Amino acid sequence: MSNQQPPRRHLLDADEAAAATHLDVRIVWDYAAQELITPSSEGYDEAELAELRRVRRLREDLGLDHPAIAIILRMRRRIRTLQAEIRRLELAARSARSSRRQASWVEAEWNDQV
Repeated sequence: MSNQQPPRRHLLDADEAAAATHLDVRIVWDYAAQELITPSSEGYDEAELAELRRVRRLREDLGLDHPAIAIILRMRRRIRTLQAEIRRLELAARSARSSRRQASWVEAEWNDQV
């Protein structure tokens, strides 16, 4: 039985991330400093690259400036957080309904036997 390590993610440094997303490295640094992207200490992964590509599209396609892009990225992050919370609450509600149905069935079965 071998003790295999999980595959390592390929992480890019800021210069490589900038080149991969066709952005100036100063924009990459600026967005990291503003915490609009959150690279690990080892570098930028696919999630950060996707966010940087969004930045580029917002700038190039819509002509938005950096403050507007920052607002959009924060709103997007907040929406994603809220969507995850909604999913969690829906699962909890389904589980609670299921428990109540099972409890009611058991109680009804018990009461019929008395």
